[in-house]
Amino acid sequence: MDPKDIVRTGYDRLSTDYRQHFTTLHDERYDSWLTTFSKHLTPGDKVLELGCGDGIPLALKLAEVFDYTGIDLSEVQIANATLTVSNGKILGGDMTQLCFPAQSFSGIVALYSIIHIPLDEQRPLIARMFEWLRVGGALMVVVGAGRWTGIDRNWIKPDTVMFWSHANGDDYAEWFAAAGFLPLERYFVPEGNAGHTFMMLTKPNQSAPQPSP
Repeated sequence: MDPKDIVRTGYDRLSTDYRQHFTTLHDERYDSWLTTFSKHLTPGDKVLELGCGDGIPLALKLAEVFDYTGIDLSEVQIANATLTVSNGKILGGDMTQLCFPAQSFSGIVALYSIIHIPLDEQRPLIARMFEWLRVGGALMVVVGAGRWTGIDRNWIKPDTVMFWSHANGDDYAEWFAAAGFLPLERYFVPEGNAGHTFMMLTKPNQSAPQPSP
């Protein structure tokens, strides 16, 4: 199967089991991440989330404050999110195929979602996210911490196949910098015997002096 078909089918099959499986983890971290992200925005700002899942907890909370648009590949997750997030815009689609005018959003969120697309499509997506973000806007992502591409054939529940492809934290830092982003915060997120990388970035004023590397 195509990697994106694997991801779509996997999240269709999981439905709300994905959220329930990670409830404790999300409760511990997502509120903190939302607070960090919101500090860079003003109520009513336009926010895009890539990989919104069923809308809980992030989309539901973002839509209470901001002009929210969520995108997901899974039709089942989109259906769930549409029922959950009544005051946001929920759309189905492939994040790598999205088209928005330049500087459409004040904030973009992609938690654990970019790493579900093939690695060679990630850098072009990062460049497009830079275009979509307004000057001074905030990008919050959780990406890989180590280089790995592969599948799990029994993810969360039996016979549910899932695909990931990710670089390491230093690679991602380089890719975001090459696209033009300015890093604000970065740290390792431990999860069992492995983990991911949290990053908060901004789109700087290109005329402003940039810090030395």
